[in-house]
Amino acid sequence: MATELAVGHTELAARLRVAVWRLARRMRHASDPGITPTLHAALFCVEQHGPLTAGQLAGHEHVTKPTMTRTIAALVEDGLITRTVDPLDGRVTWLQITPGGTRLLQRSRRRSDEYLARRVRKLSDEERSVLARAAAILERLGEGDG
Repeated sequence: MATELAVGHTELAARLRVAVWRLARRMRHASDPGITPTLHAALFCVEQHGPLTAGQLAGHEHVTKPTMTRTIAALVEDGLITRTVDPLDGRVTWLQITPGGTRLLQRSRRRSDEYLARRVRKLSDEERSVLARAAAILERLGEGDG
């Protein structure tokens, strides 16, 4: 334990980066949403923040409007989101998740949760306790832009 505490910030950050990315990749694979990670992320954003405009969605996803236009077109074509013209301003189009999009995300989350639950079940009580504390710390690290 003493050597773990002596690990420098940069080394710890590198280990965390690799571990988090590897786990995220395995969870994405286990969730099997049937759409690309880019479409999945945009659909999740529409679910969380919608209804919203294409520009707002592009801002949330940190991509350009032309890139988001292609993503939106694919999500609409797959029946996962709808476009609705604003009744007060015909120049504005609102994006909203469809029931099919909601079901896809729910199924994906359930599969990810089941994958993780199977893995967590194999841990000792002590390891699960450490993981619970680590989850709280990781949630704090993920907050905000700083």
